[in-house]
Amino acid sequence: MKEIRRKGGFVRTAVAFTFGATAGSIIALLYAPAAGKVTRRRLAMRARNLQRVAIRRLGQTQRVLANKAEGVREAATGWIADHLPHTNGKHRLVRHAAAR
Repeated sequence: MKEIRRKGGFVRTAVAFTFGATAGSIIALLYAPAAGKVTRRRLAMRARNLQRVAIRRLGQTQRVLANKAEGVREAATGWIADHLPHTNGKHRLVRHAAAR
């Protein structure tokens, strides 16, 4: 028989695995042999570190996206300059011989 695959099955499996691993890690930390105060302090420190990493990556992503947006803007400006030259203050579409 043919195997029936659902859309997004891999994604759901990956999300379920990640959720289970995270929950298991948290439970393991809570039942660790260290005292509750120490464990809570460790959890707080890890959460702060994760927050710092997330903020740093968000800043990097913002810079990358800003650079890409600038490149797209420059390319669009160049295309407009090539295809819509100014004629008496108005833009006019120029059709190339290959497009006819």
